[in-house]
Amino acid sequence: MRMSKIGYFSEFLLFPPFVLVATLLAFRDSTASRIVIWAIVYCIGLVAWTLIEYLLHRAFFHHAPILARMHERHHHSPQDLIGTPAWASVLIALTAVVLPSVAMLGFDLGTAVTAGMVTGYLWYVFVHYTAHHWRPRKGSYLYSARLRHARHHHHSPAGNFGVTTDIWDRVFRTALSVNATGPVIIK
Repeated sequence: MRMSKIGYFSEFLLFPPFVLVATLLAFRDSTASRIVIWAIVYCIGLVAWTLIEYLLHRAFFHHAPILARMHERHHHSPQDLIGTPAWASVLIALTAVVLPSVAMLGFDLGTAVTAGMVTGYLWYVFVHYTAHHWRPRKGSYLYSARLRHARHHHHSPAGNFGVTTDIWDRVFRTALSVNATGPVIIK
């Protein structure tokens, strides 16, 4: 759905305080070894987000009937702020991430994996916005992300599904490279 700038970035106001409070509660009586384990599980959540980002974009945003139509609007108007309302993101996060993570890992480690995934999600929102609205310095990470995402938008929607990283595009052989004749899948 089309959003205002405040609506588009409201998740940056909602998610960090929840993650911070949950993290503080998780550390209420932690030992040094428990903090290291929490940090490792946080990193696992962060990496897991990159895979989820790839799979959502490839499978749902391009093939699920309702989501694909909404995502197609984004491809036709990439400068428009089209996204998920914050209330929907919170509901999805609670039902698909927080509750299952806490049920499987307990509160402390469930908080760690959730914090990692939320950090990854917010990074994705930021990188995706910059890919469409900023002109990053040549050679920077954001410049590379912008070029990679532009290939997806302007050359072939059949590749470059990862916005924050190309790792999963390489793993699943959907990474696009532009040569003299146009985009090609890197094998």
